[in-house]
Amino acid sequence: MMMPMAPIVQEPRPSEVTNLGGGVVPTGVSDVHLGLTPEGGEPILTGLGPLKSHNKLLIKQKLQTCEILTGCEQENRFTVTGAEGEILYWAKENSGCCDRFACGNIRSFDMSITDQTTNEVMRLFRPLTCQGCCCSALYPHCTQAMTVSVAGETVGTVRERATWWNPVYHVFDSVGNQVLKIRGPSCHFSLCDDVNFQVLDTDGVEVALIAKKWMGCFKETLTDADNFVIDFNEGLLLETKVLIFAATFLIDMMYFEMNN
Repeated sequence: MMMPMAPIVQEPRPSEVTNLGGGVVPTGVSDVHLGLTPEGGEPILTGLGPLKSHNKLLIKQKLQTCEILTGCEQENRFTVTGAEGEILYWAKENSGCCDRFACGNIRSFDMSITDQTTNEVMRLFRPLTCQGCCCSALYPHCTQAMTVSVAGETVGTVRERATWWNPVYHVFDSVGNQVLKIRGPSCHFSLCDDVNFQVLDTDGVEVALIAKKWMGCFKETLTDADNFVIDFNEGLLLETKVLIFAATFLIDMMYFEMNN
């Protein structure tokens, strides 16, 4: 009889990883599952399996003591959980200290998304690009963008669309076809309320909702740590979920990160 699997509640140390049965296995495991379901119907909890099987994700940015005390921007770290609070992924920004100090929220960075076995399942890259109406007029050559890769292969791009009012993003697949449009509110600050970004398909039908959660006056004022909730409609393709998930980090960096 198979024993019930205990949820993983903390990030494994680099020297060891927690396997799906609660034990410890060595690092260097190269098998990355891409959301397939094994015999018996049990969802895979590594690779992109959790993203395929969950229709609600909570992205929580970690508070960093050094950043709070000094005001110096640190590399962002996030925990991604399911609706029940089970940890699915960790996300870690990789950027230079000078970039964070000099360029603020328009800085270049890449972000590694790792699963419960500390294997990288997704990588996001955002180049340094100016931000503002003048640059937006040069679309698509001078607007914010993020490239999304899985297993070293590009699966799509999220690109800011030039607008004068509401923030808009166009989402393209690996061959450059637009598959989604993300539209935010005209004001991305809402006192005591959430800020919602609608995700629409090419027919204008809402397929997901990205919500930046209000965390209270204290946290909103003194930190730039943000929490997001993504609600996916039933039946979305895994590739579509990957692109929506990635777009959340670009939205966070553009609209909710403080410039020191």
